[in-house]
Amino acid sequence: MEPKISPIIMRAFSSLLLVLSVQFSFACGWSVSPETSRLALFKAQREGFFKLTPFYYSADYYYSTNTVSGVDQEKNCLEWKKKLGNNINANDVHVILYETDSEQFQTAFENKTLKTVFAKNTFVDALLLSKNKAFLNYILLAKKLEYNNVQDTKWESWGQIRSNYNNNELKDNFDFEKKIKSSKDTFLKQRYAFLALRYYFYAQQDQDVIQLYNTYFASESNTILKPWALYYNALCIDNLPLQNYLLSKVFNSCEEKSFAVLQHYNWKLTNETLALAQNDEERSVILAIESLRNPAPDLKSIKEIYELSPNSLFLSFLIGREVNKLEDWIFTPQYTNDGTPSVTFSSTDWYENYAKAKEENFNKDILYLRELEYFLISIREQTSGEQKDYITAAIAQLCFIDDQVDEGKKYTNMISNKANASIQMQKNIQLALVSLKQDDLKNEKVQNQLYTYFNSVENLVETDHGLFKNLYSLYRIASSDFYKKGDVVTAGLLSMKSDIKNEGEYSVYNNPYFFSYIGYFDRNASVKDIDLLMALQEKTNKTPFEKYICSGTIAPNSNYYKDLKGTIAFRNNNLELAYETFSSMPQDFWEKNYEYKAYLNENPFTPKILQKQEERKFDYRFNKADFIAKLIQLKKQNTASSNLQLAHAYFNVSYLGNSWMMTSYDWSSGASYTDYVYGDNTENEKKYQNSNYYNLKMAKMYYEKALKMSKNSNEKAMASLMIFECNYYNHYAELVTEEEEAKNPFKAGKELVNFYSIYKTTPTFKKYNCPLLSSFIN
Repeated sequence: MEPKISPIIMRAFSSLLLVLSVQFSFACGWSVSPETSRLALFKAQREGFFKLTPFYYSADYYYSTNTVSGVDQEKNCLEWKKKLGNNINANDVHVILYETDSEQFQTAFENKTLKTVFAKNTFVDALLLSKNKAFLNYILLAKKLEYNNVQDTKWESWGQIRSNYNNNELKDNFDFEKKIKSSKDTFLKQRYAFLALRYYFYAQQDQDVIQLYNTYFASESNTILKPWALYYNALCIDNLPLQNYLLSKVFNSCEEKSFAVLQHYNWKLTNETLALAQNDEERSVILAIESLRNPAPDLKSIKEIYELSPNSLFLSFLIGREVNKLEDWIFTPQYTNDGTPSVTFSSTDWYENYAKAKEENFNKDILYLRELEYFLISIREQTSGEQKDYITAAIAQLCFIDDQVDEGKKYTNMISNKANASIQMQKNIQLALVSLKQDDLKNEKVQNQLYTYFNSVENLVETDHGLFKNLYSLYRIASSDFYKKGDVVTAGLLSMKSDIKNEGEYSVYNNPYFFSYIGYFDRNASVKDIDLLMALQEKTNKTPFEKYICSGTIAPNSNYYKDLKGTIAFRNNNLELAYETFSSMPQDFWEKNYEYKAYLNENPFTPKILQKQEERKFDYRFNKADFIAKLIQLKKQNTASSNLQLAHAYFNVSYLGNSWMMTSYDWSSGASYTDYVYGDNTENEKKYQNSNYYNLKMAKMYYEKALKMSKNSNEKAMASLMIFECNYYNHYAELVTEEEEAKNPFKAGKELVNFYSIYKTTPTFKKYNCPLLSSFIN
């Protein structure tokens, strides 16, 4: 993988670049979806939330999930078990109904091999009994209908509705009405009616669907087929408020159709739909459906639902959505590098005046948070059981978002020890937050307790992959807290832990490479921090906490850290430490690792800015230790010639040169660029080598020394030309718009005037003189 090189637009330089043939290379930077970078710590659940999985707060239209509730299928299997005998295993029913290819089942029947193909399947054994022949015939018909369904679409696929039945053979071969009427058993009669109803739905025979529903499903019935049939029936009704009302009944009574209901629900008909509701429970469900896709603050709906159904499962879920919204609006800008929540509204202008927008939105969000918090506190005592524990956990989380640590701790301790596993997991996350904010993070006992809290969540990830988001968020906050306490090593490893947990969309940590291990430390560490990191890497008796933070994050090769240490020393102009560090490494390291061979392959003592593309040679064997050694030697010589070589070298280790990778692990033209993982590094880069990386201060200093000391006119010509270059690029390093340039135009100094007068007979002048260069002389 190439080094991270920013895909940003180069600053506007004059046409002088065309003459001097400066070559800029670009490669794609990386970013991730807003949903991936969003922070979310609150994931407490009540029993029954699974059907609502697609409706968690998300930057996506629907929460991305590949998990689907199987509760309805289980109910159907149990209905078959009850009908054919309790000696039947419900799992065997599931195998036949939902896991067996229709062609396989039909072929086995025709070959009279059902008993052998499905050996030990208690459902098949029961179907083969002579008294159950009618039930076997029904299964055969159901499987035949499956076979004739187009396989690459699903019945409830959005945009594919009613497009996928092959009508030709089925209607000719099967008289649905006859099948229904000839069935003496009510169980079979309903199931044949459901097959017919579903068939007529996809055949767009709406009146037949409605008639079948009214005849066989409208009356009270406990079968799971009723809400399934009601779903198809609702979609055949032209009255949209009535359709909404019926869909809300489907939503409340089964799990399989919840996603499809919200796909087909008709929005902005709230009052008309509510007018059809028969009781408060039905009204609460309609209001919940209306709220499930609202990305904006929605406390009004929560209050209304509470008045109608205070222990509603949907009420709990919507409270959790509000907490997740506030985490996104407040935590995501605070702890991520892109700076904005994952969900923004058209009325929110983040970019015209980011600082002002951030402050205004933060203040507004905190006020809303407190309004929600006070409401939950006011109703908490009126709730009970799982609902009470859930609301208590939500209050605690709101306290933490608002940095009310003591208050959050109080409510966390109010969560019952008998709360379900999900709420207990949330309690551990909140106890970790208390520890991070209040305890001595350098204390071994505190660190090991944190490990216990972290690990309790880790242990649940295998059964709930959604918790990766919580771990990502928790580790990012923990990293920030350790950094604030001055522990850059732990902060960096926890930051890496955070990215590793980031739901797989950011893949670098799935396939870690050189920069993965040093990226955070490149941005944040000092030489001392790197020494501490290497000491932890080599430590044999690590504590449980240390083992945990090092797992999957510590570099496999200590030379990765040595290279970074030497680079930091070089940025700090500590050549002796840089040489000592680079000399302790394998001297072929820069030929075998990262992208050094691709970018450190030119003579660093020939200024790239003056070379035409065809003059550049990429066969230079670059060794960092040797390079630093030569710089030290040149500084000691302190002659005009040695200072000129030093100046060329420092020009080349700037972002304009051919050896910029001596100073930086990534490249940009100097404009602000926010990297998702490590953030904007511009301010750090501006300080590299006393502002040499962008502003060429070191290079200019040595060119001026060479000019002053030299007695050679050709050396003086070269120094004068390069001082002009340094002045030029220093000037434009801070200008990014034409308006700024118009207010502060570049003016060439005396060095360029001397280049065109005093030194016009030198070989350097003859080689680099050009009309565009002379145009800078007024």
